[in-house]
Amino acid sequence: MRITALEPILFDAGLERVWCFVRVDTDTGIFGYGEATTTEPFMAASVVRQLASWVVGEDPRRIQDLWQRMYARYHNVRGGNLLLAAISGIEHALWDIKGKAAGMPVYDLIGGAIRTVVPVYANHMFFSLGSDPFLPQGERSHMPGRYRDRALEAVARGYRAIKIAPFGTIRDTIDQAGIRHVGAIVGAVRDAVGPDVEIAIDTHGRFGVAAAIRVANSLAEYRPFFIEEIVAPESPAAMRKVRDMVAVPLATGERVYTKWGFQDLLNHQAVEVIQVDVAHCGGIFEARLISGLAECHFVQVAPHAWYGPIALAASLHLDATIPNFLIQEVPVPHVMPSQQLDLTGDLLIPRDGMLAVPAGPGLGVTLDEGVLARHRIDG
Repeated sequence: MRITALEPILFDAGLERVWCFVRVDTDTGIFGYGEATTTEPFMAASVVRQLASWVVGEDPRRIQDLWQRMYARYHNVRGGNLLLAAISGIEHALWDIKGKAAGMPVYDLIGGAIRTVVPVYANHMFFSLGSDPFLPQGERSHMPGRYRDRALEAVARGYRAIKIAPFGTIRDTIDQAGIRHVGAIVGAVRDAVGPDVEIAIDTHGRFGVAAAIRVANSLAEYRPFFIEEIVAPESPAAMRKVRDMVAVPLATGERVYTKWGFQDLLNHQAVEVIQVDVAHCGGIFEARLISGLAECHFVQVAPHAWYGPIALAASLHLDATIPNFLIQEVPVPHVMPSQQLDLTGDLLIPRDGMLAVPAGPGLGVTLDEGVLARHRIDG
């Protein structure tokens, strides 16, 4: 079996979002899909095209060999988001092909399933709400109620865990007014959903150490599931300083790449939860290796998944196989654009806060080629 073609496909997903899929074709007629979506999908697509010459003509089943070749090719930019996203997307497609050729789901090729249904938490129900403490008082006072209503909507959909980002334009430091404003939002959500629904809080790495400690301790009374990126991930030592001074679980990982990046984070014992992203860290097998490192440190894994259906499916196959799995993130738009639903049907729609791991050969997800063609964009 040989690879005959590799191309990125940019898909207009609505809501001003573009997904970058990767299609790999072979001389047997078997093809696979991966996903290399980032916040810069057009740039990721460009890197995918550059990597194609290192993959076309090769045996797609030699996944680790091809991974090492692609990673070594760009030795001057190792560890960056765009390169690793491109490699990840190609790697997903190779696993999809290998699974289809073997007639097996990917999770059976990387260790076998511990579980076939996984708990998920809802993200992006809250993205459009904002939370600017510098808004006029009248408008600012509506924020807790708006977050409360979205939280109740998530619970009504069956989610038992949600994630909110209530910090708005606050950055670097925070004063007492900001702490009260954020506390009012988180408190309103906690009061609405009750004591049994988990609430994760995302800070997007916006604070220094002192402010991070202040924020985390002020939110402890609301019993967060975890606080994500309380400081930027570039300094595991800074993250560890915060962890030593707070009583809530900390998480990070969406902007950490490869086993080497996570090794430093884990050696510092900086967090209780890592959020490996199979579309950014280097792919499914790299994420499996990273999860093994985390297991050695008794750290749980809650994979990040902010993008499209192939990345989510790839993450679910990881989730099925790792003993230290905690929960899976799923992106939940307030209103899902029709092209997103039409692309994969209801295969990846959670029910009662749970999501089944696709059981078909490969990644087990079929993209509707007509929908893909209608919403494909140049770039």
